[in-house]
Amino acid sequence: MSEIIKTLKKYDNFKDTYKYAYIGIPKGLGGLQKPFYGQFNKFLKLYPNFLPKNRLPCVLFMHGSKGLNKAETYRKWLVEAGFIFFAPNSFKIENRPTYKNPDKKSSYEKVHKVRQAEIFYNIRKLKDLKFIDKNNIFLMGNSEGGLAAAAYKGREFRGRIVTAYSCENGYYSKDFKIGAKKSDPFLNIIGTNDEFFSKNSIPNKEYKVQGHCTKALREHKNAKVILLPLTKHDITQNIYVKSDIINFLKLWSKA
Repeated sequence: MSEIIKTLKKYDNFKDTYKYAYIGIPKGLGGLQKPFYGQFNKFLKLYPNFLPKNRLPCVLFMHGSKGLNKAETYRKWLVEAGFIFFAPNSFKIENRPTYKNPDKKSSYEKVHKVRQAEIFYNIRKLKDLKFIDKNNIFLMGNSEGGLAAAAYKGREFRGRIVTAYSCENGYYSKDFKIGAKKSDPFLNIIGTNDEFFSKNSIPNKEYKVQGHCTKALREHKNAKVILLPLTKHDITQNIYVKSDIINFLKLWSKA
């Protein structure tokens, strides 16, 4: 926790990760005639008095190193399934640390610290929104954001989804540990041909890795790991992924 507070103090404009977050709001909520896809600040301008009678479950999504990018697919899937999508915009942080693959492990770790602080900051802001079911907020992350979602130590989430990340040490992290409680619902989906985190990925050639989260989750009774044969880093290309994610969210949001 002290590391997170220190990181928040280091950067002056963490509020912009929230203000300029990428969001998705399902059709029908608060009388919306169609789903809203865009940045949060634009939504607030269009609907300044948005106070629907009901609340919906929400997915706090941590995007990968290239931003929302391919994750627009996840956003569409989740919104169509009736979930609010909220992705903090990490790129808005001024003087944010970056890396280029391959890079020193210390460079990756600096970014990981910022992503942890993003989760901490944004979940507290999300809980103030009147249209979100506070008991059904899920944490999801893809790739770089997958590490952030897997490692976060807070207890604010109903469950977690980690895609295109393997929950283990290698070229990308040191001293990695799952942050979720052992009873928390946890879904990991990764391809066997992932270019960055699979067992035979080039960046991990000097490390002994499994290429998935099974070892890290072996004592987590509500965890599930899905390995997708012949699937690369962009797992949205696999026909099974959409139903696997939606079924997990629907199961645990109603449990």
